[in-house]
Amino acid sequence: MTDGRVLPLAGLRVVDATVEHAELASRLLGDLGAEVVKVEPPEGSPARSLAPVRRGVSLAFAVRNAGKLGVALDLTDGADVERFHELLRHADVLVTSAAGLGEGLTVDGIAAAHPHLVVAAATPYGLTGPWSGRAATDQVLSATGGMTFKAGVTTREPLPAPGQFCNDVASSLVAWAILCALWQREQSGAGQLLDISVNEALAQTADWSLPNFSVRQAMGFEGTDVRNGSGPVYPIFRCRDGYVRLIVLSPVQWRAMRAWLGEPEYLQDEEYDSFPGRFAIAEAVLNPLYEELFADMSVETVSEEAQKRGIVCTPVLDPPRVLTNEHFASRGTFTDLEVAPGVVARASSGFFELDGERAGPTAPPPAVGQHTEQVFSSLGEARTAAPLSEPSLPLAGLRVMDFGQGAVGVEAGRLFAEYGADVLKIESRSHYDFIRVITGIEMGPSFASSSRSKRGFGVNARTPEGRDILRQLAKVSDVVIENGTTGVMDDLGVGYRDLSAVNPGIAMAASQLMGSRGLWADWRGYGPSTQAPGGLSYLWSYEDEEEPAGTASIFPDHFVGRLCAVGALATLLGRRRGTVSGGFVEIAQVEAVTGVLSDLLAAESLEPASVRPRGVHTERGTPGANYRCAGDDDWVAITCRDDADWAALARVMGRPELADDPRFATLEGRRANVAELDALVGKWTAGLDRFEVADRCQAAGVPAGAMLHSRDLATNEHLVARGFPVPVDQPAVGTILLEGPAFFGPAIAPPVEAPAPWLGEHTEVVCTELLGMDRAEVQRLVDAGVLEITPVDQRPG
Repeated sequence: MTDGRVLPLAGLRVVDATVEHAELASRLLGDLGAEVVKVEPPEGSPARSLAPVRRGVSLAFAVRNAGKLGVALDLTDGADVERFHELLRHADVLVTSAAGLGEGLTVDGIAAAHPHLVVAAATPYGLTGPWSGRAATDQVLSATGGMTFKAGVTTREPLPAPGQFCNDVASSLVAWAILCALWQREQSGAGQLLDISVNEALAQTADWSLPNFSVRQAMGFEGTDVRNGSGPVYPIFRCRDGYVRLIVLSPVQWRAMRAWLGEPEYLQDEEYDSFPGRFAIAEAVLNPLYEELFADMSVETVSEEAQKRGIVCTPVLDPPRVLTNEHFASRGTFTDLEVAPGVVARASSGFFELDGERAGPTAPPPAVGQHTEQVFSSLGEARTAAPLSEPSLPLAGLRVMDFGQGAVGVEAGRLFAEYGADVLKIESRSHYDFIRVITGIEMGPSFASSSRSKRGFGVNARTPEGRDILRQLAKVSDVVIENGTTGVMDDLGVGYRDLSAVNPGIAMAASQLMGSRGLWADWRGYGPSTQAPGGLSYLWSYEDEEEPAGTASIFPDHFVGRLCAVGALATLLGRRRGTVSGGFVEIAQVEAVTGVLSDLLAAESLEPASVRPRGVHTERGTPGANYRCAGDDDWVAITCRDDADWAALARVMGRPELADDPRFATLEGRRANVAELDALVGKWTAGLDRFEVADRCQAAGVPAGAMLHSRDLATNEHLVARGFPVPVDQPAVGTILLEGPAFFGPAIAPPVEAPAPWLGEHTEVVCTELLGMDRAEVQRLVDAGVLEITPVDQRPG
C-alpha cells in the first residue's frame, strides 16, 4: 500500500541480504508494492560506506535501499540465526549477492530448508563456471560485461560506466528472474534457488554485440569493434553554452535539417538523402555547418528548434542542469529524499508510473535495525510449500501483443517469449520496426536477437478493420507492450483506454522517450537520445576534457525493456493474487537514465559542483582504473577497494614495499598521487596478458577483470561454460550467436531460443486459431491491405 493505493506486489515479503551487487533489484519490487526487509549485521552493511559519500552518508546505499525496512541480525550468533530462519519462514523471496551468508547459511541450504522460498543468488559471475566466486566492483563488471570496450575514443583509454550503472542495469534482470519464479510458484506452490549472474545480466544488454560480431565473423571480417566516441550515428556538437546530441537518420529528418541550413544548392543531390551519402561528407562539410549554425544558440534553444522541425536533438546536461531542468520539474522526476536524519537530497522519484501515478520509494532508507521489532511482531502466517515440480517454462499460457520498436518494447517481448509466453510481434510495412530493416532486408542480427521466439503478425492499424482485429486480439491477450511516439497508440484507437475496455485484465507497459507527459513529452528520438539530457553523456567521459567523449552504447533501450517486462509481469502477478485487476505501467526512457545516476545526482544536490566525469577512475577505490595490457587494444580493470586490496596488489606486482610507501599507504595518499600510481600499475600490466593479470589479482582477492570485446562474448571460457553464447539458425542471416540466459532454476526449463519471424509470418494461423476467421476472410483482408504476410517465395535466403 502506497499513499492509499494498492500496488501489484502488495502482500509479498522480500528479504534483502545483498551487499553492493543487485541492491536495486529488491527496491524495484518494493516500488511495486512488496514489503522489503533489509537484513544487516549490527554494525551495518559494508555497503553503507560505498561512494558517493556526502555528509557522512553513502548515497549509493541510500537511494537503492530507500523504502525498505531495516532488521539487524548477527548471523554468527545462534539465536539470531534462528530469528533469520523465522523471518524466512514468513517471507516469499530472499535476495543475496553471495553464495552464502555465513557458516551453515549457504544458498543451497537455505533453499532446502525453506522450500516455499524463492532464493535469488545474484552473484557477480554466478554460482558455477570458472569465474564463480570472483570479486567484482561496478568498474570491473563494466569491463567484463561488455560496457567498457565501446566507450571513449581510440586514442585514449576505454571508459567504464559511471557510478553503480552496471549493477543497476543488471538488477532489472534480477527482478525479472524473481518475478518469473514467483509466477511459477503461484502454479506449483514451490520455491526454488535461482542462480543469477550479474555479469551475464549485463552482457545481455550489450547492444547486440554478440550477434552482430558472429555475423561479421561468418562474413569473413577480421578484428573487433573500435571505440569511436558517439560515432557517426549519434554525434555531439558544440553550442554557445554546451553540447547537443544530434541524430539525422531518415530522409525526412535530413530534408528538415537541410531546410534549417538554408537549402544550400550543393546539398541538393539525392545521394545525400541516404545516411551513407551524408556520412561521406560529414567530416568535411556537414559537421562544420552544424557547429556554425549552433554556435550562438543555447543547448535548449538548439534542441527545441530541432524538435519543432522534426529533427532528433537533445541537450547534453551536466548534473546541476539535470536537477533544475524544466521538463524534469514538470514530471516530478526528482523528489526530496531524507537519506539520513536531517540530511535531505534530491533523488530519483522512481522508474515506474502505475495508472498515471508515480510508484517509487515513499520512505527513507532504514537506519541499522530500525524496524527489527516491528518486523518480527508482524510476521503473519508462515508460508507453505509444495514439492518442487519438473522443469517447465514459467510463462507458458500467457499471450503478449508486442508493438515494440527498436530495442525497448521488443526486448520486453523477448523476455516473455523466452520463458514460454506466446508473443505476437505486431508490425506493418506502412510503419516498420526500423531495426528489422536496418540491414536493407527484412531481417538482421539485431532484430533476430530481440524478436527471437516470437510469432509475426502483420496488420495495418491505420485501417478500421485493422484496429478492430487488434481489439479482438486484446480480448485473448494478457500483456500489451509499446514504445511508440507519445500519443500514437491512443490516436490509432488501440491505447490503454481502448484495449482495457475490451479486456479489463490487460497489463499494458508503455515507454516514451521523455515520458507521456511534461514539457518535452512530444519530443522524438531514440533511446540513446536520452543519455544527453539525463546526465550520462556528460558523466561517461574523460575527466580532463570538456567535450563529452561519447559511447556507442544504445543505453537505456535494453534496460527499459527489462523494466517494462518487470512492470507488466508484476501487474499480472497482482492480478492473479487479487491486488489489482490489470493496469497501465509507464517508464520514461530518460528517467531510466536519471534513475541509475540517482546517487550521483543526489551527491550533486548536497555538494554542488562535486560530481564531474571521473574518466577511467572510480570513487570505489584507488588504484581503480583500466590498464593497458599486451595485445591489440587489450585492457584490464583493477579496483583496490581498501588498503588491504592495495597491499595485496603490491605483492602481486612484486613490489610489496609500495604498500608501506608514504605516498600510497592510505586512500587519501593514493588519490593524491593517482597519476604516479597509475603509471606503476600500468607498467606492470603492459607486458602481460589481460586474463593473466585478472587471474593473478583475483587469486589475491583483488577485484579485477579483463575488458571483453564483442569477440570475447562468443569465446570467453566462463561465458561458454555457463551457456551464454547460443547458436540459432536464423533464416536469411545464417547461424548466429545470441545472448543466452543470465539465470537458472531447477524448476525453470531452458529458455526458448528460436528464430525471429518474418513480418506477418504467422498472420494466417493467428487469425484462424485465435480469432476464428476462415482462410478466405484472411486472404480478403490481405488483399485489402489490412493484414500483411511475407509469402514463402518472397523470403530472402
